[in-house]
Amino acid sequence: MNELLFKSIQEMGALIKNRKVSPVELTQATLDHIAETDPVLNAFPVIKAEQALGDARTAEVEISSGNYRGPFHGIPVGFKDNLSVEGWVTSCGSPILADHVTDADAAVVERLRDAGAVVIGKNNMHEWALAGSCTYSIFGTVHNPWDPSRTSGGSSGGSGAAVSAGQAFLSIGTDARASVRNPASYCGIVGHKPSTGLISRYGELPATSAWYMVVGPLARTVGDAALAMNVLAGHDPRDPNSLRSPAVDYLPSESETLKGLRVGLPTNYFFDDAVPEVESAVRAAARSFEQLGAEIIDVTLPSLEHMQLIEPSFESENKGWLLNHALHRGQDFLHQDIRFRVLAGAFARTIDHERASRLLNKLRWEAQKMFELVDVIITPTNSTAAYKLDEPMAQIKGGEIDVESANGQSRVTTRLTVPFNALGLPAISLPCGFTSEGMPIGLQIAGRHFDDKRVLNVAAAYERNAGPGYRQPPVVHKFNR
Repeated sequence: MNELLFKSIQEMGALIKNRKVSPVELTQATLDHIAETDPVLNAFPVIKAEQALGDARTAEVEISSGNYRGPFHGIPVGFKDNLSVEGWVTSCGSPILADHVTDADAAVVERLRDAGAVVIGKNNMHEWALAGSCTYSIFGTVHNPWDPSRTSGGSSGGSGAAVSAGQAFLSIGTDARASVRNPASYCGIVGHKPSTGLISRYGELPATSAWYMVVGPLARTVGDAALAMNVLAGHDPRDPNSLRSPAVDYLPSESETLKGLRVGLPTNYFFDDAVPEVESAVRAAARSFEQLGAEIIDVTLPSLEHMQLIEPSFESENKGWLLNHALHRGQDFLHQDIRFRVLAGAFARTIDHERASRLLNKLRWEAQKMFELVDVIITPTNSTAAYKLDEPMAQIKGGEIDVESANGQSRVTTRLTVPFNALGLPAISLPCGFTSEGMPIGLQIAGRHFDDKRVLNVAAAYERNAGPGYRQPPVVHKFNR
């Protein structure tokens, strides 16, 4: 195991800039590590080794010539397999797109390439990004680096497992309900869901304008996620949801404190299902915020109790894109639950959409009022830690949930994250503790729209002063040499 693979992007960027580490050597070490660990994880099914090494050689020449582009120059990264790369198959984890070669880079691929990053390959994902377990994919199941018998989360589960296990310094995922934050929580890393409109979705598949969907970074530290935001954020006219916003340096200052920060701790919804170890870890984090100078304020969002009734107002377009496949290629869905969810979406009535829109507007009003009282809100990312892949039931507070069913799984993996997609607000997950079985627990921090810098600053201050931070998962130590 090469310890260089577990340094932060900030640290590695400085080593590359000062020519103490070669991008070619780093890329080769990354490829070797993937070859060793991926038979266990199945996080990186698509590897473009020769292209990556060619890009690394180009980076090395540029840096040697004094043309250093910044902290991502020469850094190996991955992308979820629903983000287009020119000339590569982009499958969305589905047999339906098994041979679908995309003819252009997604905006996020363009921007990281322009920053000098070395694209290693594609990360595994749940079929059509429509579940939180990564158990159904054309490439097979993704396994958690903390315990390969458990789920990595999803749908960006390959991204979460890869970054956690040192297979990439960064991966870019997508998040429609939880898909960046859930695997970050389960795999013990950082996942940031940006404000809607902040990062271009051009080149994401399915190609919809659904505003609740975003693209976001998974990294090992908050600082690395912030560095990615510096590269990725910005207006793109090719994305109809892309918004113009002032240029922001998202990198947190090490002098940032939590003194005077008003932190909301919810009294409804977010702890209803949380198992004792998760609730205890998040409440301990709240006490840490208080000790660091923040004020903890109880808050409530009553309309969240009706969250399932709200969903038709923001979930229809993506499923509509898949309707033709569900009708005519149903046998090609790996899990029929996904097909049935797509078909069921076509039967939503006008009154369902109207009622959902009214409830969503009420939730927006409640959130606006809440953020007049507080600067950020903290919650668990998930009610449980990662559950066993071979067990159909997962324990939540007060009972068990069938995680093989779509509704049961979503209650475990997306219930606490999807409200911030519905509201378009920034939310980050970072480690805040471990269960008695050694599995990571995620803390979610959310803020006002376009207040991503504050969310990242708060997360970094907690990570630096109180949180456990990134730790190497057990799977990597099996490959010590």
